[in-house]
Amino acid sequence: MKYSAFISYNHRNRDWAIRLHRALESYSVPKRLRGRAAPWGELGPRLPPVFRDRDELAASADLDAAVRRALAESTTLVVICSPHAARSRWVDQEVRAFIDSGRRDRIRLVVVDGQPHAADPEQECLPPALRDGGPEPLAADVRKTADGRSGAILKLIAGIIDVPFDELRQREVARRQQRLLVLASAASIGFLIMAGLTVIALMSRAEALRQRTLAEQRMAVAERTVDFVKGMFSLADPSEAKGAAITAREIVDRAADRLENSLSDQPVVKAELAVALADVYGALGLYTKSDRLVRRSFTIPVSEPTTVARRTAALAESMLRLGDYEAAERQFRRALAQAPNATPSVRSRILAGLGQSLTQLERYPEATPHLRRALLLDRARGETAISDQARDYEALGLNQMLAGDLQNAKPLFVRALALRRKAEGNASPSVSDNYNSLGSIAYLQSDLDGAERFFRGNLVSDERVLGPDHPDTATTRNNLARVLLEKQRFAEAAPLLERAMRSNLVERGQTHDQMAFVFSNLAIVKARLGQRHEAERLFDEAIAAARSHSHRTLGPSLADLASLRCARGAYNNAFALLDEAATVTRADYPDDPWRSAWVDNIRGECLWLSGRKREGKRLVLASSGAVSDRWPTGTLFASENLRRRKLVGSSVD
Repeated sequence: MKYSAFISYNHRNRDWAIRLHRALESYSVPKRLRGRAAPWGELGPRLPPVFRDRDELAASADLDAAVRRALAESTTLVVICSPHAARSRWVDQEVRAFIDSGRRDRIRLVVVDGQPHAADPEQECLPPALRDGGPEPLAADVRKTADGRSGAILKLIAGIIDVPFDELRQREVARRQQRLLVLASAASIGFLIMAGLTVIALMSRAEALRQRTLAEQRMAVAERTVDFVKGMFSLADPSEAKGAAITAREIVDRAADRLENSLSDQPVVKAELAVALADVYGALGLYTKSDRLVRRSFTIPVSEPTTVARRTAALAESMLRLGDYEAAERQFRRALAQAPNATPSVRSRILAGLGQSLTQLERYPEATPHLRRALLLDRARGETAISDQARDYEALGLNQMLAGDLQNAKPLFVRALALRRKAEGNASPSVSDNYNSLGSIAYLQSDLDGAERFFRGNLVSDERVLGPDHPDTATTRNNLARVLLEKQRFAEAAPLLERAMRSNLVERGQTHDQMAFVFSNLAIVKARLGQRHEAERLFDEAIAAARSHSHRTLGPSLADLASLRCARGAYNNAFALLDEAATVTRADYPDDPWRSAWVDNIRGECLWLSGRKREGKRLVLASSGAVSDRWPTGTLFASENLRRRKLVGSSVD
């Protein structure tokens, strides 16, 4: 078992949960008990880790997989009992899940308020699952009128390690007496260490002076930062603007220019502000400006570890935005090493970025622990870190979605959406991002109408909040166009994709991995609108972008280009493209049989057109079923599949 105990509690009893968690994990097992059999093996110096779910679950309808896994890996369920716990649906579900595993005898209760089986329902402290007539679990009561805090904790530990309470209490009494003896002995020689303490005091005074100097420096940094930020926003003062509208971009541009020639005497302030302004440029979708500014910040000499790590992380985030995922991974790992003692907010940001880089490199299992560590840090920070928690859930959801686990991805995005709304309101760009992700899941589940609704709503929001040329707006246009493409509404899709391509080229460049999607989608649309030469050129661009990132669109783009080449009689080139497409598609889509079937479907038509009719006919008919199973009637792939079946006939001669 991984955990010695799982603490189940209502969030109103969180303080008690924290006290118990600390008491259990810090408890030193008496030496004479070590080596005895315990529910998890042998008793060691400490208990195995204790699992404490820090908050009640959000808007899901059931316990999430992580909680169920922790319950299964815990030898004991500790239930903090109170009227709040008795009314908590989540506490009751955790108790029922533990009982269903056949381990009711391993439940231990800690009563902090109310009464078990109380006549007054308002005072009932047991969850419904423990009031069903089964055997009463062992209980400890922390109140002074009962076991008291220390007695209750000791009784709980005795129940967890399966040692009689009286035996453990006697050993604790003996241990206290031994401590008193040690203290008495220590007092007799105390005068011998007074001189040493005097020396230490002098050294401590020097350290205190150093810390005071450091604090004064930090205060100066804060004051200079505030002055600079005030100066930034004075640029938007109506009296200074003389009636002209000042955009957010103009404010940041002027601040960046001002920063270039100021604060030379405060390198830490200058470096921190450069990173902050680079973040703002990134949020505005000005990725190239952000990248230039953060790279320029490395010319500022800084040695303060947290600032150094934050600057490295900002460079990594810029690389992530620009699609250089391997370089981003290296920089995030470097940032982690630079500030092992950085604040939780900085560490969670770095861990989340590292996980996102690994996701984009398709190293999904490797990404998960980094993203979960970020989430644990941010949940521990509480209400001040709601947006960061949402970011972590979004990253976990994307990791699951790209790994093909749509069922577990969707609730992660739903939870992130609820947190974003709470912290940032409905107008937040991140709220739109979550709807985009939910739309992508609908698309992958063949719910094209649902996906179109998501993406259309997002596009209106993105254009209003982010502006028409932001890269995120371009992503939404591309997603909507892909749905329209599948529905064979090519004329509607074309202008959306052309606008998305222009916006992406400005900020992301020709070979960014996102361009593989945009180029291939636009190529399909151009081909269906009769612009075959332009379609072939765009497929070449899509293939170049996909090759540079080993992107999963490579196989489908090779196959679609082969279809165009075959239609104009370039059979040798078409078959070469299909050979590569078949190999790449099998490797990239091992669990998606229709993908390989689609390559065979195109090869069958090409064989038919090149004169090898019997061979082509067999291949079209053999591949037809997998395509039909995936795509409903009326969609692009279903229609192309039907056209090829009609071309070759319905039976083999």
